[in-house]
Amino acid sequence: MLRRSMVTLVLLACLLPLTAAASEAVVSHFLSFPHKNNQFVHVTTRFAVSAEQVDSYLPSWNPGSYLIRDFAANLERFEASNSSGRQLPVTKISKNQWRIDTAGVEELILDYDIWAGQINVSESWVESGMAILNGAGIFLYSEQTRSLPQSVVIELPDGWSDVHTALPVREDGSGFMARDYDELVDSPILLGNTVEYEFSVGNHPYALVLSEENSLWEGQVSADDVAKIVQVQQEFWGVNPFERKYLFLNVFMEKFAGLEHDYSTVMMCSPWQMRGREDYIKWLGLVSHEFFHSWNVRRMRPQALAQYDYQQEVYTRELWLAEGLTSYYDNLMLFRGGLIDVADYFSLLAREIRDYETTPGREIRSAELASFDTWIKQYKPDNNKLNSTVSYYRKGALIGFVADMEIRRSTDGKYNLDTVMRDMYSRYGPDGPNQGGYPPGSFENIVESTAGPEARKIVEQMLKTTIDPDVDRALDWYGLVLKRVPDAAQNGQASGGLGVVWKVSGATLLAEYVLLGHTGAEAGILPEDELLAIDGLRVTTENYMGYLQKLHPGEVVELTLVRHGQLLSLPVEVGIEIPEFYSIGVKPKISRQEKKRLEAWLGTELKFPD
Repeated sequence: MLRRSMVTLVLLACLLPLTAAASEAVVSHFLSFPHKNNQFVHVTTRFAVSAEQVDSYLPSWNPGSYLIRDFAANLERFEASNSSGRQLPVTKISKNQWRIDTAGVEELILDYDIWAGQINVSESWVESGMAILNGAGIFLYSEQTRSLPQSVVIELPDGWSDVHTALPVREDGSGFMARDYDELVDSPILLGNTVEYEFSVGNHPYALVLSEENSLWEGQVSADDVAKIVQVQQEFWGVNPFERKYLFLNVFMEKFAGLEHDYSTVMMCSPWQMRGREDYIKWLGLVSHEFFHSWNVRRMRPQALAQYDYQQEVYTRELWLAEGLTSYYDNLMLFRGGLIDVADYFSLLAREIRDYETTPGREIRSAELASFDTWIKQYKPDNNKLNSTVSYYRKGALIGFVADMEIRRSTDGKYNLDTVMRDMYSRYGPDGPNQGGYPPGSFENIVESTAGPEARKIVEQMLKTTIDPDVDRALDWYGLVLKRVPDAAQNGQASGGLGVVWKVSGATLLAEYVLLGHTGAEAGILPEDELLAIDGLRVTTENYMGYLQKLHPGEVVELTLVRHGQLLSLPVEVGIEIPEFYSIGVKPKISRQEKKRLEAWLGTELKFPD
């Protein structure tokens, strides 16, 4: 952490001219905030040049978030000069490429402003009291400088005291040093007046850093819980991959998201997140998910992601493994670490199954195709997303659950998915014999070598086809049962529904998603239709849910809608309401063998009533 008292050294380090030796070896970046109230960060970059022209680039996407974000749209007032201050000709070649005439120039200085007004873990945000900076949208590079060490020095505005980043501190204490541009981009920076909770696990340092003081947040309690997550995951992998302190950067925003990095993670959540048990468990699950990525995707990654092309999409069919299997383990690790009880975990797993099974898009895209299409689907939600694709996070989690059971069943409990994941890491991690990322089919190969060809066949079917993972078979093997419909529906009192997800927008009630295969879609309801009345009776944002639940399956009602500013009457047959919740319970007569399997999977002894 860089403190306010070091700012003078930072300024001196930046303002002094680079020596010839240093300029050849290091790219120097200087950040300041003269217009922070307008959400700008000013960047000055200096490096040695010998060519007659230099092309500088800003990335188009941020590793870990597979969407072309066009960060260059936020870059303003670009200027280039030599060390004596002479302005150099600049020509913009493409949306994120600037060509500078450097004939006769030994050192190039680039000055520009970045508008940091996007609340997103993949982008940057600056306001009067704090900033969170993601390097992909901040720092320029050239083909010549990308492999060079990158120095970062920062001028803190008045009133700001702290800088947190996982980058190593420079030897002179005047800033930070990345080994190359990739490490620079992988190291977000949190600035402002932060609160830090340090802890150790296995004699290794970690810290939970809160973006500001928050009376609603119990900082020490949350840090202690994060330590439990670290402990159980270190035990799971059996390998500590960190050479320096790891940071959990928690930014209080009215947004919920996270993004993993080699030595840190950025998380965003509401300041109220700890005030409700379910909300806090959700946050713990986020911590668990992002930290699990320290192994699965940051150090053991698909071959296609071994080297980043910052200018264009990088395609892989393995995000179901990188993200999906991480999603399987995130909540399971919370249970194994003693942070949630078995009822909590079953509830979370049931919700995952429910959300998957009520997504029509699962019949359109396989897990591999959803991974490949992430650039045009996962991070570009629209009103048809539930019908057109499936989340590789969600399906991948269920693939993990079913694959875990199949491996245990095929090997009579000798091996499991934990075994496969550790074997993957030993082969394709940073110390393994196979460098450069795991090629397609690697996971399936290890499953086969561990549990046989039948287990591989089941896994491949879940990956390459739209066949649903057989969660019922997996649950049954553990002595569990999935309940998909409410108790009332089982007694012949099913509630009516249209297969429409409604959203409240001000005083209006709009169709957000219209799910294919349900009566609303068959009748012609479209996304963004406004619902005014049912059978001539006014519907409001306050009463619509109660009215819809009173409808009986099979009856036909007249909906009064507004579309494109015009009234529309639409007859719709009422179907069966999509269950809001699934639940998982223990079989009434669970066998000793099933109980033994269940305990082995969960990693703890369970007590059931006789």
